[in-house]
Amino acid sequence: MQNKIFLVGMPGSGKSTVGLQLAAKLNMPFIDLDQKIEEQAQCTIKEIFAQHGEAHFRELEQKALHNAVESEGGLIIATGGGAPCFFDNMDVIKANGVSVFIDTPLEELVARLNAYEKDKRPKFSSREGLKGQLEELYKNRLFFYEQADLRWNNATETADQLIESLKKLKKLD
Repeated sequence: MQNKIFLVGMPGSGKSTVGLQLAAKLNMPFIDLDQKIEEQAQCTIKEIFAQHGEAHFRELEQKALHNAVESEGGLIIATGGGAPCFFDNMDVIKANGVSVFIDTPLEELVARLNAYEKDKRPKFSSREGLKGQLEELYKNRLFFYEQADLRWNNATETADQLIESLKKLKKLD
């Protein structure tokens, strides 16, 4: 299969976890754009934000997305939460594969970010107001996420159900 599957959604929605599951089930390679950026920059995303600002990070993110798109063959790609919302990234995603909006309930996002992700995420450096920050971010990004080919709730659906939905779209063999 030659298709690329792009996973989009909020920080902490499970894009990387679901991406790894899909890659195993579909026997396809997986990349996490945030990991690629960190490897290439030789520092964490939080450090990139602190040292160079968000605009620089978004440029690195766009470059990583374009590199993934240019790679040969099928690929599962977990984008960063903001990737679809900057430059023409969502158009690039739509033109080069199938996109899945992983729509995770707000309460689950808050729990995940509070439990283990908060320190990695530059936009959520304080626990105070995390729910409000996430609500605002969701509201601002929903326009972009809703452009995805599929909307999938990982709180109520399995990876196998996602694969079946992708097959119904005729995006998988």
